[in-house]
Amino acid sequence: MNSDGTIVPTGKSRGTSLALASIVVWLVAAAVTGPLGIWLAVGGAAVALGVAVLLFDRPAARALLRPSPRLVLLGAGAGGLMAAATYLLYLVLARLVPSVAADAARLYGAFRAPSPLLASVAIVPVIVGEELVWRGVVQASLVRRLGVWRGVTLAAVLYALVHAPLGSSALAAVAFSCGLAWGILRATTSSLVPSLVAHLLWDVLVLLWLPLR
Repeated sequence: MNSDGTIVPTGKSRGTSLALASIVVWLVAAAVTGPLGIWLAVGGAAVALGVAVLLFDRPAARALLRPSPRLVLLGAGAGGLMAAATYLLYLVLARLVPSVAADAARLYGAFRAPSPLLASVAIVPVIVGEELVWRGVVQASLVRRLGVWRGVTLAAVLYALVHAPLGSSALAAVAFSCGLAWGILRATTSSLVPSLVAHLLWDVLVLLWLPLR
């Protein structure tokens, strides 16, 4: 583990290999959501990749996930603000671009296939895996090579692109915007706790319990 909490399993080259492998696996998972469903395909990939990160460098992962009241509150505040901004922006876009509402309805059909209660439980390991992979490995690898802001931005772009096989332009746009916000939280705190809490709160509110109308 680097001094800034970056996950580097046994060297930078292996960290890069893990990042590239994660991107490929995520693309494949997104491409097979049709027959498998989004929870089994993408959710399963997130959990499996998260476990892989833990196996590669458990001390680094544990350090990145070590909570504190300040980090948890920061993540909760950011997640609440992001959810509020999503509701407001959707009201505007749904009026200007009617296809956005139809796109959102299709996504909710996939994300809300299980009951909200069951999904709320299942989503925790999924998001932990997502954050370990995307902000803990992929973003960290890019930041080492490109610098903080270019690395954070490119990580958000890649995060959006791997969601493209799901066939939703709205989801890709949301993935970029949220990925950028979560990436900034990770970069400015040297921790995954704020991004993880913000990610979890946003998903539970917007995707499961208080859907966009």
